[in-house]
Amino acid sequence: MAIRLVVTDMDNTLYSWIDYIVPAVEAMVDAVQLATGFPRIKVVQSLKAVYGKYESNEYPFALQESSLFAEFPEFGSFDKLIIEPARMAFSEARRKYLRPYKGVADTLAALKEERVVVVALTDAPRNPAEQRVKRMGLDQWLAALYTMPGFTFPAGPDGTALVAPDILQKQEKGEYRAACPAIELPREWEKPNPAGLKKILTTYGLQPFEVLVVGDSLKKDIAIAQELGCHDAWAEYGTYVSLEYRERLDIISSPAITRRHANHVFEQGAQQLAPTHTLSNFGQVLGLVEKL
Repeated sequence: MAIRLVVTDMDNTLYSWIDYIVPAVEAMVDAVQLATGFPRIKVVQSLKAVYGKYESNEYPFALQESSLFAEFPEFGSFDKLIIEPARMAFSEARRKYLRPYKGVADTLAALKEERVVVVALTDAPRNPAEQRVKRMGLDQWLAALYTMPGFTFPAGPDGTALVAPDILQKQEKGEYRAACPAIELPREWEKPNPAGLKKILTTYGLQPFEVLVVGDSLKKDIAIAQELGCHDAWAEYGTYVSLEYRERLDIISSPAITRRHANHVFEQGAQQLAPTHTLSNFGQVLGLVEKL
């Protein structure tokens, strides 16, 4: 029986999350420093506290929920003078560094041409996950995107949304939505819980032997594939992180966030289960699908 469905992880499988998030958050910190004159440690720790609360470095409303906003409680000027330049700095770095690995787009296009369904299963919240596939144009080849629950807009004591008007307008027009459906899974289904993968098998009415699971984490991707009897392929290429970037990530991130987006950094050197197949690039998925 041929492979009919590929379930792929996103972060460090389709693109490098670390190579993008580190310079993006650092650019945001630089912009806030410039706007406020605050010491870097104050800005970093204020943002890190909010990121830790939401377990995401991509929570888009971190500044208005940070301790920094308490010192400038009038939202209008805070938004224009601090949030807006910080948002632009983050976006510019994201535009520069968030790119799919070589061969990812061509491989996804070829799989779609071969009528092999491809869905993404990620532990990232819906909003940033949807934004990433949309910005890279990967949503045109994905049949669906399965994520953790998305973020909601923050509000002040009077119920007024602490969000710039242009963001509210874009949200209402659906400009942040990807071309493929985005399905939010219950928070407790975060990998290595196999419930998300089980739901995908049920949704597409397929048996495990008809499915190939691809991911960079042995614990969160390969383990659930093997537990359910799916074929598995370890994206080893996504586990290579320079020591410099790892150290810079530790400054702006927390272990809980790193485990969600790049769990492989905690797996290095540990005794792990053996993947059935190992990939040195995403393009090898095509040959594997043909072989299996």
